[in-house]
Amino acid sequence: MSEFDFDLDHLDFEGAEKKTAQQQLVADQLAAEQAAIEDDSDDCSGGACKI
Repeated sequence: MSEFDFDLDHLDFEGAEKKTAQQQLVADQLAAEQAAIEDDSDDCSGGACKI
């Protein structure tokens, strides 16, 4: 067996894909919550400082 032969049969690609999708969903929800409560009290709110 060559050092470049890999046995991928023991890896759970479907499980990893589902876990990653769930983590992305949680991250999206957290980002949406942060955007909803983000403070716009800075001097440039509303784009007043953009040139």
